[in-house]
Amino acid sequence: MSTDGTNLNDEALRTQLSGTRWHTIEVVESTGSTNADLIERSAGENVAGTVRLTTDQTAGRGRHTRVWAAPAGTQVAMSAAVDAGTNTEDLGWLSLIAGLAVADAVESVTAVRPTLKWPNDVLIDDRKVSGILSEYSRTSTGGIAVIGVGVNTTMTEDQLPVPTATSLAIVTGKDVSVTDLAAAYLRRLAELLDRWPAELGSLAEAYRERSDTIGRRVRVVLPGDKEVVGTATGIDSAGRIVVDANGQDVIVAAADVTHLRADG
Repeated sequence: MSTDGTNLNDEALRTQLSGTRWHTIEVVESTGSTNADLIERSAGENVAGTVRLTTDQTAGRGRHTRVWAAPAGTQVAMSAAVDAGTNTEDLGWLSLIAGLAVADAVESVTAVRPTLKWPNDVLIDDRKVSGILSEYSRTSTGGIAVIGVGVNTTMTEDQLPVPTATSLAIVTGKDVSVTDLAAAYLRRLAELLDRWPAELGSLAEAYRERSDTIGRRVRVVLPGDKEVVGTATGIDSAGRIVVDANGQDVIVAAADVTHLRADG
């Protein structure tokens, strides 16, 4: 089912997501943060299987409390709640899975092939089109993971938050159906989550095929301004980046990284 325009159509979303793990679809006109909404509610209700979406997120957050802002209607924010159970050692994979789902969805809807910058950016032509934030909340039954993504949809060059960002409108030269994009992403995310954490090996291989980081010389900035400089050689089974720094493999988890940049 195709829908017109850049507004989310909740009825069409429910139709396209019928039969998936997403049993509750919440489209809101505006909210501070879709992630924060679900995290707050997880303390008192079982939100697993709930998706919350908006095209006007006024207090979006990135990693390390960074602000991710966009003019109303120029970005779609989507948060999905997942029952993480006791799989806390595998939580690092959720942002990588979400990035893979965004990239696959964008390609299916636009025919443009994005790449992935470890750990949480989706790129088109080396410019960021989507960011990801996964958060975990302990509950009485184990834990809930909330996977949040923001995709720049109709931003113009003048509206971009930084010169290294881009949007689907800039890349394709036309408006993309936000509803079709959201549905494609959520369907693909559900498929990938069905393989988590049992099939981390095949998930890692799929991620590596889209990676813009592996094979590049990178500078990893750690807390306290410590740095690791070398060539990113892989992603390990825990979703951590492996960097060859002067012949020594340094393995870094996403939670330990302040910034990762190309170095030369």
